[in-house]
Amino acid sequence: MERIGQGRTAEIYAYSNEHIMKLYRMDFPIEAVQNEFRISELAFKKGLPVPQAVSLIEDNIPRAGIVFERIKGNTLLSLIIQQPAILEQLSFKMAECHFRLHCERDDEGTLPSQKQILSGAIRNVRLLSEKDQARVLSYLTTLPDQQQICHGDYHPDNVMLSEAGDQCWVIDWMTGMSGDPAGDVARSWVILMSGTLPEDTEPAIRMGFEMARESLVEHYINHYIQLSGISRETIESWMLPVAAARLDENLPAQEAEQLLKFVQERIRLL
Repeated sequence: MERIGQGRTAEIYAYSNEHIMKLYRMDFPIEAVQNEFRISELAFKKGLPVPQAVSLIEDNIPRAGIVFERIKGNTLLSLIIQQPAILEQLSFKMAECHFRLHCERDDEGTLPSQKQILSGAIRNVRLLSEKDQARVLSYLTTLPDQQQICHGDYHPDNVMLSEAGDQCWVIDWMTGMSGDPAGDVARSWVILMSGTLPEDTEPAIRMGFEMARESLVEHYINHYIQLSGISRETIESWMLPVAAARLDENLPAQEAEQLLKFVQERIRLL
């Protein structure tokens, strides 16, 4: 099979003209692969813009995989870098697609709970003292409980635009959850604010993304607010817990340092 892409957790191969295989890294937890397959199935059945999960391949241990419907198009991240002149238009598409996800509810209780995921991650963060963890966890309990479908890792590299430019698709549903849309948007805001590109990214691409970052955040957030009616203050109220939870991830040192500073500043404001 021809490899057509890769990320931190998996490689993407052309499986057929209509399908791709997402082959996970060696010893990647099978439970996480099963979870992505299950959540992808749910999102597809809800009519959301996601590639159909066709089959789960578990016999290939230690490398499990999922066969997905093949989407022909480009990620918003690649388009933003290649066509900076249409940054505002792409930011709007990102907001519109995110809002569409949030219009659906997980009434069946199939998805993990947003607050449970966040609280579990916050408890694991070694960069925070137990006292600071406790303060963030206490604050988290004051935020609203909802059951809207949330992606949990929504950023321009997880949104694809069809070649015709008329259809967005959301990929990588491993972190799908049920919760408050404001928290899901806050997570995207944190990623866009502090996220770094892979180390092997070409310097010109890295520079292009850095130049676009601030405009992308503002256009995306403002358009989402217009669509949803959710206030900027409501979204910002989730920034502390989602940023603290992100510190549990295997982040590059520079990003972790920047994020830790942001979290500590927010804790002091409590």
